[in-house]
Amino acid sequence: MNIAGLIAAVAAAALLPLCLDNMSAPQHGDVVTLMERADFDADLSGWERIGEAEFAQDTQQAYEGRPSARMRIGTGVGLSYQQIRREPICEIREGDELQAVVWVRSEGVDADPGAYLALEFVGADGSRAGIAHSRSSASNGARGWERLEATGQVPHGTARVRISLILHAHGTAWFAAPSLTRVGRQEPWPDLGDRVRRITIDRDAIANPHFRGVGFHAFHHIFPATDQDLNEVIYKRWREMNPSFVRLNDHWDYDRATMERIAGHMARMKETGTEIYLTSWNPPDIRNDADLASWARRVADNLEFYVREKGLTNLRHYCMTNELSLPGQWGSLVNDLPRFRRYHVRLADEIKRRGLGVGLLATDASPIGYWHSIEWAAEHMDGITAIYGGHHYFNEHDPEEERFYPWFRSKLEWGVGMARAKGKQFILGEFGAKQDGRTVDGVRLDRCVHFETPREPLVTIQLAEAVIAAINAGVYGMGYWTFMDLVDDFSPGYLNRWGAFRCSGTDRSTRAIYYGYALLTRCFRGPSTAYRVGCDDPRVRAAAVRHENGRTWSAAVVNRNSRAVPIEIEFPDDGPPASLRRYVYDPASVKHHPFGDLPGPSGVVQPRSGKLTDRVGPMTLTVYTSAFDDVRPGRVGRLRLSRDGDDNGLSWQAVAARDVCYYRVYRVVAGKRVQVGSTIATEFTDRGAPAGAHYAVTAVDMSGNEGP
Repeated sequence: MNIAGLIAAVAAAALLPLCLDNMSAPQHGDVVTLMERADFDADLSGWERIGEAEFAQDTQQAYEGRPSARMRIGTGVGLSYQQIRREPICEIREGDELQAVVWVRSEGVDADPGAYLALEFVGADGSRAGIAHSRSSASNGARGWERLEATGQVPHGTARVRISLILHAHGTAWFAAPSLTRVGRQEPWPDLGDRVRRITIDRDAIANPHFRGVGFHAFHHIFPATDQDLNEVIYKRWREMNPSFVRLNDHWDYDRATMERIAGHMARMKETGTEIYLTSWNPPDIRNDADLASWARRVADNLEFYVREKGLTNLRHYCMTNELSLPGQWGSLVNDLPRFRRYHVRLADEIKRRGLGVGLLATDASPIGYWHSIEWAAEHMDGITAIYGGHHYFNEHDPEEERFYPWFRSKLEWGVGMARAKGKQFILGEFGAKQDGRTVDGVRLDRCVHFETPREPLVTIQLAEAVIAAINAGVYGMGYWTFMDLVDDFSPGYLNRWGAFRCSGTDRSTRAIYYGYALLTRCFRGPSTAYRVGCDDPRVRAAAVRHENGRTWSAAVVNRNSRAVPIEIEFPDDGPPASLRRYVYDPASVKHHPFGDLPGPSGVVQPRSGKLTDRVGPMTLTVYTSAFDDVRPGRVGRLRLSRDGDDNGLSWQAVAARDVCYYRVYRVVAGKRVQVGSTIATEFTDRGAPAGAHYAVTAVDMSGNEGP
């Protein structure tokens, strides 16, 4: 996961001040060169110098014969985002998508964020209207010239654009050949008023006939947890959210006791029909063939343990490193892809020799600016690659931005198209909203920057749009980062806070995304057939899948209009004949449940002549599904109570129905019933219970029906 910056919201298109730096630039559709690759003059003329540093042209450190700009910050100098910057004169409009590129190399850079590139959007009064960053890391350019890219959309209130070449660390960096390109131009969208929005599901427009589902990256398998946490929180919420796709992190040198525990978690995922994509977090930094062969044998031993000894045939794909990283060198292999290939060749040979049936994924790159590595893999290692995949975090787009959806869909369509040209599928292994990445009081905050802010409920709408974009683009499977937070003591000086629910001390409370994203994991399960869905309103985005049984459907609609709008979903001729439940996530009124129990439907709708009509609220996610039943589970039997001090222990007989998801436990005092817990177990301890309490226990099935 990389650290990136901020970019403000996108509004309707409006012409900004016209100026000329490169009027003769050739235009190819929306692609326009705004600033050609620039050479640095001897005195760095045209570039403003900011902060205390040594700035100079360097002809000895040249990129493709072009002199570079050298920036050196001594160890005794205070850091203040020293930089050189330029405001190229160019024509831009609100909503334009701009791409800045520079080549960098570095020496002795001692800390993050190192040398990086920023694309800034500046208002008429000189204030910042928005910003986009390239990847920032102390390793940028440490192994030779490296391409950095920052892409962003011109936000409302922008008068001019600025390219900033920054060094925020002690050491030396060289920058060369900076350029600026307009890669997209937006047209204004119409306001359709109260006209019915027509959503069409064409039976012949199949996005992916082998869709595996909406899911998560999960960490909970790698750290110990109490039975109470597993039964009342982790497994309970996993079963209720019911994802059919998951990405799990792996260490190639886990001991057998750890692997036994992990295998137990994988077995639980097999029970829920969840396909697993495994990726290593710490591949060894190997240079010689003998050690590489030894590493490949160990990884294959581990895979064989899971697949053969434990029968975990739901483990389908493996990648030898998260985001092209080596220990302490995030993303380092993006600059040495032949070495990445050597790892995979060794591992592919070992897996093939054993006939394990686990396919390798390439390249797991993040962000989209690094997806060129996936294209490289398709051209140079397709014979040993079973599936392609990458990650992205929406650092360029805030949750309010209505133009995020078409932008992200176009990026995913490129990835899917590239993979399909090789007859392969494409996985979106990690995705999420804007990253924080600051270090505060010595602790790195790996978290969504919008969490614990008023924007948090809107993050779900953006995630839903990402899912809809992925489904329509034809993505095979996807994993939101992450199912739950990492535990506090996972790593010194590091906190990971991305989960659908928290895991800090005894806090297991849910975030807003839990209640919206769960609608997608539950209803958009694989294997199923995903369709390309169109709508005549660009502010209404929709996706649809036909489930494996061929009889049930699910559809999702996000309405970005500021008002409620009428919709009509046209299903194929053999679409759902039965009624569909309607579930609504409204960021303006998220109702959290103390035990994470998901709310029931807001109603039932009945298609007529293959068309479903409804009205969806402003800025909401609405999910329709016929993949449910109305049969309530049976009554819980043999409920027993025992008291130990202030604690009441309960046990009961399991309900026999196969689709029971969990049990709700109610305390009854003076005729008043209050829920005190939810669990997948058949026992529960009510701690600190008042004397004379009575209890009721009910079963809840996978359709959300509660028994007597």
